[in-house]
Amino acid sequence: MSTPTLSERPRKRRAINACILCRKSKVRCDGGRPCQRCTRNDTECQYFDAVRDGNELRIERLEAEVEDLKAAMHIVHMSEHCASNTSPHDHRSVAGSASEPQWKSPSMKANAVQAGLVTWTQATCWYQSFFSGSNYLIPVFCTSIDTLESVVSRSPFLFDCIISVGCRAEEGCNSSTYHRLQSRLREHLTDVLVTTQIPSLEMIQAITVMAGYTENGMLLVALALRFAMQLRLEDAVEQLMDKISTRMAPISDEEKQLYRLARVWHGVCNFELFFALDGGKMPATNLRTTSRRVRALVNHPSRTSTDIRLLSQVELNILRSNAYVSIARHSRNLDETSLRSTVRDTAIELSLWLEEWSTLICSDTAAPDRPRAMTNLRIQYEWALITLYLKALSVFGNLLMTDFQREMVRSAKEAAVRHLQHLLETPSTPSSPNPLSPTQPPPPTYLSTFKWAIDFVWAKCAFSVLLVLKLSLLLRDPLPSIILLLRDAHQVLEELHKITVGHIAYFQILQTSVEKCEGALREHMARLQQTHGGEGGEMTGRGNAEDDFQEYAPSEFVFEWDFPGLNLRHVPLGWQDLFVDLDSVL
Repeated sequence: MSTPTLSERPRKRRAINACILCRKSKVRCDGGRPCQRCTRNDTECQYFDAVRDGNELRIERLEAEVEDLKAAMHIVHMSEHCASNTSPHDHRSVAGSASEPQWKSPSMKANAVQAGLVTWTQATCWYQSFFSGSNYLIPVFCTSIDTLESVVSRSPFLFDCIISVGCRAEEGCNSSTYHRLQSRLREHLTDVLVTTQIPSLEMIQAITVMAGYTENGMLLVALALRFAMQLRLEDAVEQLMDKISTRMAPISDEEKQLYRLARVWHGVCNFELFFALDGGKMPATNLRTTSRRVRALVNHPSRTSTDIRLLSQVELNILRSNAYVSIARHSRNLDETSLRSTVRDTAIELSLWLEEWSTLICSDTAAPDRPRAMTNLRIQYEWALITLYLKALSVFGNLLMTDFQREMVRSAKEAAVRHLQHLLETPSTPSSPNPLSPTQPPPPTYLSTFKWAIDFVWAKCAFSVLLVLKLSLLLRDPLPSIILLLRDAHQVLEELHKITVGHIAYFQILQTSVEKCEGALREHMARLQQTHGGEGGEMTGRGNAEDDFQEYAPSEFVFEWDFPGLNLRHVPLGWQDLFVDLDSVL
C-alpha cells in the first residue's frame, strides 16, 4: 500500500497558547491570563481569541449560565425571606414568630447539636446555666418566649450563642469545646453580615450576647444597635408608650410584644452606653426617654425583676452621659467654678437615683433576689461616683493640683473603698433552703455570680481594686488602713479563684495588682523601720517597688477601656502643705 504524499496528509493545527507579546518576542509564555512575563513588565497581556478552542468557549458559556442561575436563586431566596421576616410594625406576625420556626435558607447553618459539636444533654445544661445568671447581665430575653424549644426552632445562631456562654461559665475559657463554639459563632456572624438584608430580632439578641463576652464588644454592640435601628425598635417603644397612656382594658398580646421589643431596644442601647462612657467615646445614639417614661415601663404588668435592673441602669447611664457632656464643655474654657457645680449637682442626682431605686427594689423585688439587686445598685452608684470625680480631675491635669482637684482624688478614693466593701458584702440571711453552717459563711453576693460575668464587669472589678490600692498609697493613708484594704483585695482574689474556671485576663490583672501592691507596701514598711531605727537618713522619695506598682497600667485598661485615674503617678501638694508636714511627702 502506497503511503500518502505530504500534500494528502491532514494538517494538524496547533493551538496558540502564548500571548501576543510573548509570540512577537519569541519567548516561552506560561499561558496565564495575564502571563507572568507581562505582569512582571507591567504591560497589557492580550491573546488571539479568534483561535480559541471551541470546547473551551462552550465551557465558559456554561459557567456563565450557572452563575446566572445562582444569582437568580439568591434573589428568590431573599424575596422569600423578606416576605416571611417579621417587622416591628406588624406585631401579630412578630408574636407568631416567637413560637413558629422561621424560614431557613439553604445556606443557614445547623446548630451545634445538629453539627455534632456538642450533645443535646450538654446543650440543655449550658442553656439552663445561661438563664441562671447571664440573662440578668444581658437583659434582652423574655423567659416565657425564649424557651429552649422555641430558640432551637427559630435561630441556630442565637441557640449556639447561648450555649457557648453557658459552656464558658461551666467549663471555663480554656475549654476546647468552648473554643469550637466560638469558632462556630464567628461563622454564624460572617453568614449574617454577608447574606442578611433585613435582620431579625434573634440576630440582635445573639450579637448583643456576643458583645458581652469578647474583646470586640464595642464593635459588636454597634452592629446590634444598627440592626435594632434598621428594625425600627425605637418606634415600637413609642407605640408602647401610646398604648400605656390610652389603655382602658387589660393588656393585649400586641402590647406584650411591644414591651418585649422595648426591652431589647433598651438592652442594646444600655450596652452601647456602657461601652461608650467607659470606652472613651460619646454615645452613638441619644436615648429619647425620661424618668417618667422609665417609671411607666417599671409599672407595666409585663415587667420582671430583670427589667428593674435594666431600667435602673438606663436611667443611671443617662445621668452619667449628661454629666460627661457638661465636663467636656468645661474642659474647653477651664472654668473650675462651673465644673465644681456640675460635679456637686450630678452627685446629688446620683444619690437621689440610689434612694428612689432602693425603695422600688425593696417593695417590688422578691426576697431571694433582693440582696443581689441591692448590692448591684450600690456598686453601680459607687462606680458612677468614682468615674465622675476622676473625669472632673482629668480636665485640668495633675501637674500642680488645686484644692478642688485634691478633693476629687480623695472623694474618688472614698468611693472606691466603699465599692470594695460592697464587693465583699454577704447576705444577712442565706437565700438557699439549706443554710450554710456557722463555720462556713455565705459567699459574697456580688462575687458569687462572677462565673457568668461579662468582660465589662470583670474589667470594672479589676480596675476598682487596682485603683483603691493605688490611691491609698498615693494619698499616704495610715498603714493600718492600707493593710486592711490589701486584705480585702486578697479576699476578692480568693473568692474569684473559687468560682473562676479557666484563664480570664482580668483575673490575672487583679492578681498582679495585689502582688505589686504587696511588694510596694513591704518596701515602704521596711524603709519606715529603717528610718525610725536610725540606720538611715530621711526618706525623700519612693522605692522601686512602689514606682513599679504606680506605673502598672494593664493594656486592657489603655486600649480596650478608658477608665480614668491610671495616669496618676503622684498627688502634688501646695507649698503650704510642704511647710506644714514635710514628712508626709514620701
